Amino acid sequence: MMSNRYNYLLSELLELFPEKCHLKVHNCFNVKVSESWGFQERENEDMHMIYVKGGRGFYFLRGQEEILEKGKLIFLTSGFPHSAGNLHGLPLPQIIPVRFGLYSNSDGKHISNQLHTPFCLKLENVSGHVFPELFEKLYRCFSMKESKFGQSRANILLQEILFEISKILNETSSRTDKRIERVKEFIINNSHERVTLEELAKRAELTPKYFTKLFLKETGTTPVDFVIRSRCKFAEYLLENTSIKVKEVADKLRYPDQYTFSKQFKKVMGYPPRRCHNR
Repeated sequence: MMSNRYNYLLSELLELFPEKCHLKVHNCFNVKVSESWGFQERENEDMHMIYVKGGRGFYFLRGQEEILEKGKLIFLTSGFPHSAGNLHGLPLPQIIPVRFGLYSNSDGKHISNQLHTPFCLKLENVSGHVFPELFEKLYRCFSMKESKFGQSRANILLQEILFEISKILNETSSRTDKRIERVKEFIINNSHERVTLEELAKRAELTPKYFTKLFLKETGTTPVDFVIRSRCKFAEYLLENTSIKVKEVADKLRYPDQYTFSKQFKKVMGYPPRRCHNR
């Protein structure tokens, strides 16, 4: 079963579409690799996915070997270290690799490297799912990118692939503890308030230590980080949908000053709060 943490991070990425960000395919191939295929550890500036149609090879993901075989799908964010190669004496891998980036709708800048700590996702035995058809279509569309709508269709198919990955992760993940769901709802509905870990643990009827451990297990993030992100998303809503100024938002959310608020907002959201007004 895939970690809930990575499911959570992927969901955070998907929440950016289509209002705030968009995807763009940088390159896509449909190949049977050569005997000399492989590379030493690298960290790409853009994101990367690979679907394996057949054959055998390997990826090293932060030192952990992953066999490339039919039906495997691997997704890597920018900055995640990986290397690859063939397994001698076995059929060469047949793969559809895709490299792509995340771009801001407001200024068109490439922001793939402004996301969370780099991570990867791996799915096994998905050849019976929709992925083979989606990857083949994406390759065909990207190959015709100079024709009308080729690039745009490839970008849309890429987004659909990511949503399908998220769908599988949600289907295979365990059901979230009702106590944690109750606390999450309270945090979101009270994003304008400052709450302590002790208060949240009390609502879940757990000790702070066990509550933190369970919350991290169920959501992939700590209660404190979840509160901070919820407050920043509430601030983003105010800045984008009202005439309220950055200093007023900082005061409303009870930050000690505008500088502290702006610094935390940029760290969490990847851009300064003043940019919200430009949208």
